[in-house]
Order: sequence, then C-alpha cells, then structure tokens
Amino acid sequence: MPVRMRLAALPVLLALAAAPAAHAQQAVPGAPSAAVETADALPVWERTLYKTLTYQAVANLSDLALYDVLLGGTAVAGGGFFVVNAASAAALYYGYEYAWQTFGPPPEEKTHGTIAEKTIYYRLLNSSRNFTLGYAFGGSLTVAAGFVAANFVTDTAIFVANEYAWDVFRPRAPAP
Repeated sequence: MPVRMRLAALPVLLALAAAPAAHAQQAVPGAPSAAVETADALPVWERTLYKTLTYQAVANLSDLALYDVLLGGTAVAGGGFFVVNAASAAALYYGYEYAWQTFGPPPEEKTHGTIAEKTIYYRLLNSSRNFTLGYAFGGSLTVAAGFVAANFVTDTAIFVANEYAWDVFRPRAPAP
C-alpha cells in the first residue's frame, strides 16, 4: 500500500478507535448517570447517529464536488476517495458529536456562542482530516491546502445549519 494511502487511513483508524470508547461510556438504562439528562426523546447515541447521517449526507456531496473540481477526480471512480472520505468523516463526526452531547451543554442551554465554540473545535479536527485526504489523493501540499480552504467554508456552513436544524426539529420527550 502506498504511503499516501496509509496516511489517509490513519485518521479513519484513530476515529474508529475513539468512537467505541465513547459509546461504551453510555449509561445503562435505569442506572445513575454522569451524563446530563435532557428533554430529548432520543438517547444520546441515537440522536448522535441521526445528526451524523443528516450532516454527512450533505457534507459528503459537497466534498465530492470539491474533490472533482480541486483534486481532479471523479466522484464515481475517485480512487477510493468517496469510501475513505465517507468512513473517516462519519467516524470523526459521530465521535465528536457523541462526546459533545455527553459532556457539553445540554441542548436546552445552547447559545450562539456554544455553537460557535463547537464549530471551531470540530473544524480544527476535520480540517486535519481533510488535509490528509487532500494530500493523499491530490499529491501536493498546495492542492491539499486548497481543498482544506474550500472545504472549511462549505462544511462550516453545513455544520452550523445542521446544528440549528436539530435545535429546531429534534424529537422531544412528551410533556408530563
């Protein structure tokens, strides 16, 4: 396996290693929990899964368009880009979102400031992953930097829109 492909696999492996550890921290139903309970109808792992699916559906389409334009690939036969990007992005987002939902402020206490903070931290992590992908599949530091810059703009907008959409439309527990 070429060195660039091994480098591209590294963030995937790290994210996959972190996700089960975060999921293992989920409390047993009925047991006291250190996690903040919210008025949501969904458990943290399930809400995180759905948020991952909604974010990744749009973000991966955006990434494929950027890959075609900036890295000269094709979305269908992209030399593995689609698979590596989708798997690493979903693993990173799920692990990050699960940790934020478990240890961050409950959804009822979110502010524009907490969403900005959450977005900045995630963009730092995801930009590192995108740089690795851009370099592995684009072959140069310049192309990788361009991919990160374009992705930073598009994915930030998608991330923030997903956050606000989930604040408005998230399932809530029935009122007592």
